[in-house]
Amino acid sequence: MTSDEAKFILSAFRPDGSDSGNPAFADALKMAGSDPMLGSWFERSRAHDAAVAAKLREVAPPAGLREAILAGARVSGPRRGEWASRAWIAGLAAAAVVAIVILSMKAPVRPERSGADFAGFALNDMVTGKHGGTGEPTNALIASLQANGSLMPVAERIDFDALRDSGCRTVSFAGRQVIEVCFTRAGNTFHLYVARHGESQADSGRQEPSFVTQAAGTAAFWSGQAYDFALASKAGTEALRQLF
Repeated sequence: MTSDEAKFILSAFRPDGSDSGNPAFADALKMAGSDPMLGSWFERSRAHDAAVAAKLREVAPPAGLREAILAGARVSGPRRGEWASRAWIAGLAAAAVVAIVILSMKAPVRPERSGADFAGFALNDMVTGKHGGTGEPTNALIASLQANGSLMPVAERIDFDALRDSGCRTVSFAGRQVIEVCFTRAGNTFHLYVARHGESQADSGRQEPSFVTQAAGTAAFWSGQAYDFALASKAGTEALRQLF
């Protein structure tokens, strides 16, 4: 099964998880659990479907739609066309409302969404990836991160090329290389992911973190000084906030 085939199958998976026991999804779900990129896509897809479903539940049909449809079906003779026309217009209005909701949910992803996607990737990799790296630059960065009082952000401590080339764990996200280091603080384990800005991204200098919580854990994400960062942990949001 290819990733595209798995996506096609999982696109029909209900966001409430009620299809988890359905054998039709078994292989695709297993693949999503072992493929970080597919797993990240699946998390975003379920979140999007859940949001669309919630919006659709808020849509109220135009007043009198049911009565207009039923009346149009009953009326015969010269007035039938008039009632049918009214029913058709009312139905079209309801369809337009639904279409607007769906299209608004499928609007192109804004640039700031890429940070949340990166955080989702970090959380998925945290629980499915094989961690660990080698090299003096990696060991030095881990030591600095584990030091008491050491806070995020950490752009000034990153030499991306030296870390990557000396054996720091390197993975891929959205076509970009990502380095990852793991460290502990107060008994909690944290996974720091660093990627250079994409080609279309300017160096905004933004340093304030945002937070994403999923079933796997919580991740903070921020960017600045040429890099995008994600910090993932199972320790919870408050434990992450204490590092900033």
